[in-house]
Amino acid sequence: MRSFTLPFSLLLVSACAGGADSGSASEGGAGGGGVSFGGAQDMGEFRSILDRGEIPAANTLDANGFFNEHFNESPPADCGQTLCLTPGLSVGRDWLTGAHQATLQIAVNTPVDPSTYVRKPMNLVVVVDHSGSMSQDNRLEKVKTGLHTLVDNLKPEDRIAMISFDDVVTIDAPFTATLDRTNLHTKINALTPRGGTNIHDGLEEGFDLLGEYPANERQNRVIFMSDGQATVGITSQTEIIAMAKTKIMRGIGLTTIGVGQSFDVELMRGLAENGAGNYYFLEDGAAAGEVFTEELDFFMSPLALDIKIEAAAGSGWTFSEVVGTRLWSAQTKTGSMQIPAVFLASRTSQSPEQGRRGGGSMIFVHLEPTADATTKIADLTLSYRMPGSTERITQSVTLDYAADPLETPEEPHLSGPEMAERYGMYNVFLGLRLATKSGDYTCAAAALVATQRAAIAWNERHADPDVAADLALIDQYLANLRAHGARETTASTLANCPNADEPYYPEYEGGYDEGHSTPMYCSSGKPTAGWILMLGAVLVVVRRSRRG
Repeated sequence: MRSFTLPFSLLLVSACAGGADSGSASEGGAGGGGVSFGGAQDMGEFRSILDRGEIPAANTLDANGFFNEHFNESPPADCGQTLCLTPGLSVGRDWLTGAHQATLQIAVNTPVDPSTYVRKPMNLVVVVDHSGSMSQDNRLEKVKTGLHTLVDNLKPEDRIAMISFDDVVTIDAPFTATLDRTNLHTKINALTPRGGTNIHDGLEEGFDLLGEYPANERQNRVIFMSDGQATVGITSQTEIIAMAKTKIMRGIGLTTIGVGQSFDVELMRGLAENGAGNYYFLEDGAAAGEVFTEELDFFMSPLALDIKIEAAAGSGWTFSEVVGTRLWSAQTKTGSMQIPAVFLASRTSQSPEQGRRGGGSMIFVHLEPTADATTKIADLTLSYRMPGSTERITQSVTLDYAADPLETPEEPHLSGPEMAERYGMYNVFLGLRLATKSGDYTCAAAALVATQRAAIAWNERHADPDVAADLALIDQYLANLRAHGARETTASTLANCPNADEPYYPEYEGGYDEGHSTPMYCSSGKPTAGWILMLGAVLVVVRRSRRG
């Protein structure tokens, strides 16, 4: 057991010096990297909607996808294990409302260096939707671009099969003793759009091609690519996911990739979250190339399996809304989540050239303190097993906060230098989410303007290319809203929008609710919202690890 205290002065200096412009940020931190919990890896669909000049719906902004697009240099993974639980804390004011904001942030990192990571050889089945709707917007061409890139980037020891489906399922290329790239490219080129969409049977055939007992010495995975909703055969989302779960229990991973404007995003995300895999959206050919080059080695092989994260609130503290996962099971004093597998995050740099995918997952828990709150905020536990092992590895962390829990500091508290980027990312997300949930375009614009002003001020002190990219996204969103009739906003506009004074959704028990909708319509009589930027204070962390 060991403990350490980070003094106020050290935190203040480190938070300013450890921003995105520091040279060490590009190296993944102490040779290691971030960790992805699977699920959505990007917000490509959200951006695609804005690119078309349209207004995105709330369910197109996925918290896990948003956070995965942001690179955050992790603290040292010094717990002595493959995975290290690295919680953080911010206490200050909300960017939208000016109200007291206390947030527990949960992340996992690893000492494994992404630059030296070597994945296992693969048995890979690609299942491709080539139904009639794939003719729209060059959808099938985007998929084919990605598939050609995938084939070119496979290693000689990898094995791949390809299945296509419309009304019926066709095995275009079965497994072969050697990797026949020429034949695979020919089969990909021959794909043409036709027929309906039999998702259930196409996906089931992909799993079955890997056999009842897949070889443990290889990574066994299905990549499922579709643009639409099931129209043929079994079309129930629940039944499709249930079928996939039974196959996944054999040790098969599942990665899903969506294209187009009308695919069943809940099905594709749900399949990935339950299938030890990742979900991506291909908004264009460049995105297809990005997924199958920069991410291929990382989303194929999990770092660890059967992960469980548990949290118990300290006396006088309660948990409210959880943002960043849909797998969290929450109560006011406890919370937990189980993840089939976690992956090494592929993004190791703030460089804009690397794209906006694969930065690693984050979970944010909104905290509610009371007057009798103790210094202990929460006890957290991480447990998991390594692939091929039944032994569970466990790590426990206690997070403390020594200041008055009800006092909002003028210079907000960040528990470590990495929290500067995480705090900014979290508050940008809350602003974007409030805009998507607004039933009034002017109120949506007001939420974005408030977020924009705070983010600009924050980025002047903590230069972060990802927040700069978020600001460009906000500009585009605002332009679309104004083109659709949003009026110009003033400092008081957001204050006059009902429900804008509460950007959290504590009534939802089970994590961030993608489908929750809170209509807002402009009215009057609310106090003006404000914001104050964060830094400082004292954090004590006690860590202990054990094997069992």
